Amino acid sequence: MNKDYLQKLAKQYNTTDFIKDDPVSFPHRFKEKKDIEISAFIAQWIAYGKRELFLKVLDDLYQEIDNPYLYLKNRDFNTYKNNSSNLYRFYTYNDFYVLCDELYNIYFTLGQGKKDMEEVIKDLLVKEKSPIDTENVLLAIIHLFPFSKGIPKNLSSACKRLCMFLRWMVRNDGIVDFGIWNVLKPNDLIIPVDTHVYQEALNLNLTKRKTADFKTAIEITNNLKKVFPDDVCLGDFALFGYGVNKNL
Repeated sequence: MNKDYLQKLAKQYNTTDFIKDDPVSFPHRFKEKKDIEISAFIAQWIAYGKRELFLKVLDDLYQEIDNPYLYLKNRDFNTYKNNSSNLYRFYTYNDFYVLCDELYNIYFTLGQGKKDMEEVIKDLLVKEKSPIDTENVLLAIIHLFPFSKGIPKNLSSACKRLCMFLRWMVRNDGIVDFGIWNVLKPNDLIIPVDTHVYQEALNLNLTKRKTADFKTAIEITNNLKKVFPDDVCLGDFALFGYGVNKNL
């Protein structure tokens, strides 16, 4: 593991140019905290498989979502209830309806039209007397989406997309990520690990584990803290850049 090289890659790829071809581009369309949260959650939900395909699906959805918060408030997503037509991969339009219905519950039932998602999560952790750490924040999010397809049911998998969502919300350098949540600090985050990231981490000896599960994500994160001690998810950009440059 070459620390200097990884730091160079992180600097090279943690730029505004990264945004345009990444799902983070969709929440970047908005300025208000609730709109960013909602758009980011929908974007991470769709963000698997081939990048060009899921970006096209997201772009199509956002042809009708001018304002994510009002889209939920007005329940414009009701048009997709019981629609079994395919949206993307194993998602139907009804799955999108269920996701939006559970987002609606966060903002307008639990949040009573006043609180944002971060505040609802904080309330949930206080109510359950749970320590405010990354694992409990992830579990709180999972708790809020019991019926949504594509949301993990526990922390057995790497929870890649939820970790990516937290990266977007918490990292606060003002370049790619938003830094609009303070429930966690940037160095509390866990690296989003999918098959690609796992393979790059193996190549760099950041893990020796046999599967890309949550324990593996923590091991990779802990090793990357040796390179990025104050902002571990800079390592996400470094691993992305490592994969790109390795294949040039």
